[in-house]
Amino acid sequence: MIMRTYDAQFAASLTAARDGGIAPVYFFWVLARPRAGGAEVPIGLWSGDEDITLTLTQPDGSNVSRHYFGGVNLKVEDLTYVGDLTDNPVAVSTSQGVDAAQLLARGYDLRLAYCEIHATTMTGGAFTAAPQLQWVGIIDAGPINTPGENGEGGITYQIRSEIMWQLTARNPAKSSDAHQKRRNLIDRFCEFAAVIGSRSVQWYKKDR
Repeated sequence: MIMRTYDAQFAASLTAARDGGIAPVYFFWVLARPRAGGAEVPIGLWSGDEDITLTLTQPDGSNVSRHYFGGVNLKVEDLTYVGDLTDNPVAVSTSQGVDAAQLLARGYDLRLAYCEIHATTMTGGAFTAAPQLQWVGIIDAGPINTPGENGEGGITYQIRSEIMWQLTARNPAKSSDAHQKRRNLIDRFCEFAAVIGSRSVQWYKKDR
């Protein structure tokens, strides 16, 4: 998740939405890992109908040119900003039968893949401003809904803030003598951890 000051034209289009209405436009960019191993591959999808290449701003403030595949029926929902540590996942969905969407969902390992969401608005067939960075996170889930006959399937990715994911993650490591010795072979802090729970020691009595 990221907070920033919006471009003046973008902010103005949001302010005027009550009177003239706006058409939101979203851009979804993922660093996907090939299933066979190797370097991460960037893949971008957007909510327009045609493929597009454009320049936008990265989280570090630098500009970059990216290619986005269109015609995937991209939708972004639950984009919420809060002032506390609430974990609010964002839902990004696409059609299932489009080649670019299929490639992303089935051709790569997306578990905990880094992703970014940009957005802008459109009036009269043109963007009101360059896409603005809305969210930085990781893909936590991506179930594929396979439809029945005459049904409509889709793919919905759950995007979580990486910071919140780290803050709420549980450490599976247990306090044991073996685990302590992985870090230091002479560490005896947990040498009796396995048996101390079964002992009943009364501090005011002396052992004989």
